[in-house]
Amino acid sequence: MRNLKTLLKTALVISPIVILASCGKPEAKFENLETGEKVFIIKDPETGFAMDSIANKPVKFYVDLTTKDTIYGETGVVVNNSIIKTSEGTYILDESKFDDNVEVDINSGDVKIKVDGDETKIKTDEKKIKIDGDEKKVKYNN
Repeated sequence: MRNLKTLLKTALVISPIVILASCGKPEAKFENLETGEKVFIIKDPETGFAMDSIANKPVKFYVDLTTKDTIYGETGVVVNNSIIKTSEGTYILDESKFDDNVEVDINSGDVKIKVDGDETKIKTDEKKIKIDGDEKKVKYNN
């Protein structure tokens, strides 16, 4: 009976300490890909880059531990399967995974503009203009 009382007293003293210790520190939701450390990410107000809020240093790539997505710290864009680990152990973007040929179509009333890489086409009721690099062609409608 005496051992039971001692055990209960010990449990009453230790329980609040264990509860406070486990609840006192919020868990990080991100991991710095280069260091493997758990980090709290904030946005740098000047550059917009991801920053480790505790170390106050930029984070180039980090992993969202909830979604398992890899994120590029400079833009906030998910870059899963679009990074390469160098021989030095750092990570870089795999440029071959990104498409430089962006196609844009703009339709505004009587004017239509289409941009596809280096080629731009502008069409109005009166004429068509085609710009391909340094070359420009104008065709008038009859």
